[in-house]
Amino acid sequence: MLVTRAIKGNINDANFHQGSRLIDPFNLEWFDTTKRIIRGFSEGGRELGFKNFSAEALLEGDVLYEDEEICIVVKILPCSCIIFKPQNMKDMAVACFEIGNKHVPIFFNSENEIITAFEAPLYNQLQRAGFQPKVENRVIEKTDVLMIHNYSKNKNKIVLIKEE
Repeated sequence: MLVTRAIKGNINDANFHQGSRLIDPFNLEWFDTTKRIIRGFSEGGRELGFKNFSAEALLEGDVLYEDEEICIVVKILPCSCIIFKPQNMKDMAVACFEIGNKHVPIFFNSENEIITAFEAPLYNQLQRAGFQPKVENRVIEKTDVLMIHNYSKNKNKIVLIKEE
């Protein structure tokens, strides 16, 4: 088993140099990207143990392991998502309230789309509220997400943060 404890970079960065190394994808579900300890197999069959000591969630293309021959890289798998676009701030507030009551993570992107993992009751509720949600298969990437309960290293104090 290969063991690593830090993100080595990202293949999408301009300063990343692949050279002749093989890119071996390490498939993760979107909700696994925030885990601190991950163990699994890459598409090439290599077993990897990863301990993420940083506060950063894993991103598509993050290099978890590299040597002269291979780079094991995060690949976030697509999933069924609810996507809709609020028309004004009142719609945004109502949508966040409805989704927040379900304790489901809310993501939004640069196109001001609200994205959340598919749940039939939430989809039906948003339809009834007039939001015209769509269901699409997408990769839920770390765009912007509001983390409500984040434990600090100082006496497990609960703080509100906006992750950037």
